[in-house]
Amino acid sequence: MTEDPRARFRALPDPVRPEQVVETSPAGPPPPEETEHERALRTALSDGG
Repeated sequence: MTEDPRARFRALPDPVRPEQVVETSPAGPPPPEETEHERALRTALSDGG
C-alpha cells in the first residue's frame, strides 16, 4: 500500500526556534508616483525597439 501524499498536512510543523528567527528592517519610503509624461516616455523607449 502506498503512503498518502496528504499525510504531511495532518501534523503541525515544528515550532520556530529563537536561532531561526531573522530580524527585518523597515521598508523605505515608496517610490514617487509616475507622471503621465514619464509613463509615455518609458512606453516609447521600451516599445520602440
